[in-house]
Parts: sequence; C-alpha cells; structure tokens
Amino acid sequence: MKRRRSYRGFDGSAAEAITKEQLRDCLFSGLGIVGLARTDLGELPLKTTPSGGARNPYEAYVLAYNVQDLPNGLYHYSALENSLAYMPCDTLPSAETVLGGQDWFSGASALILLVANFARTAWKYRHPTIEAGHIAQNMLLAATANGLVATPTCALNDNVIETMLDIDPVMQSPIYAVAVGTRSETATIADLVDWSAVEHQQ
Repeated sequence: MKRRRSYRGFDGSAAEAITKEQLRDCLFSGLGIVGLARTDLGELPLKTTPSGGARNPYEAYVLAYNVQDLPNGLYHYSALENSLAYMPCDTLPSAETVLGGQDWFSGASALILLVANFARTAWKYRHPTIEAGHIAQNMLLAATANGLVATPTCALNDNVIETMLDIDPVMQSPIYAVAVGTRSETATIADLVDWSAVEHQQ
C-alpha cells in the first residue's frame, strides 16, 4: 500500500510486456469470486470487493496491447472462470482514444474497463456504481505487488467504448478504467511526503 503510486508514463516496448499471470492477478483481485452466498434470491457470488446486497454490477473488459502470449485485442473477463474470452473487434482503439485523448496512457500494456450493469442493482439501490473504486484499488495494489505500475481514470470516451462493446447505454455504462503496464524512465509522479519524518502535533 505504501508503494502504490499513479504514474503518468508507461513503457510500451515489446521487451517490457506484462505477463498473462500478472494481468490475471489484477483482474482476480478486483473481480474474482471467492465464494457463494445463499439468499432469498438464490446463490449470489461473493467477490474480493464489497458490493451492496452482493449484487456485483460490474463486468470487466480488457484491451490487450502488450501482454506476453496474448494476441492484441479485446477480451471479456469471466469472474466465475477467472479467464479471458476474445471478442471480435474491427479495430482496436488506442488507450489514448478510449480515455478521451489522455496521451500519457499510451504505452500501457493493458487497459481494464469497468462497465456497470444497472439492472443488477437499480431495482434495489439507487447508486449502483460506487463499487468501481473498491475494484480499482484492489487492481492497483495487485499491480504494485507484481512490480507493475497502474493508473486509474474516469475520463472515458463513452461513445467509443459503447460502440466497441456494442452495449445499451441505458442499461450499461463504462464507469472506470485502470491502465496497467511497466514504468517508463520518464514517468512523472507528484512529490512525495516522507511521513516518517513528520512530527505529529497534538
């Protein structure tokens, strides 16, 4: 947790590709199923992050740009099977295009999109999107533990994503994204505070 930082700058060279195992750890940490809860509504999945009523409204889609032994392309993550399924995509958009022109995301090895399915929660809760931050933070910590860097953003190009995923914008919406990769030598970060040297005053 102390080492986690958001960096603006990824090394997109082929020599610095992330592994499928590293990507899998990030996805499982945010969305993996660890058990089932028996309720009046049947069995509901218990995941690694909290969700109101165990409704878990999020799906994850991965844009793979530089992952070892994984062809570049669009994938859907199955939390139940902890696996990726390839999705046909005419042209894989760049991370910069998907993220509203934020050029510092170019070079990311993978982009994880969190898409909310409102029908899972809206009948019971008015705010079905608050889980995104919990999911993303777990992914960021998993990336850090794997020696990677990751940066979250909510600045998304909804039109590009909705067209690419062919989703109904009334019932589904992209909410959050996490870019994962390796750190470039020119990555920038805000100045850090050494809290161990700060005296706490009453």
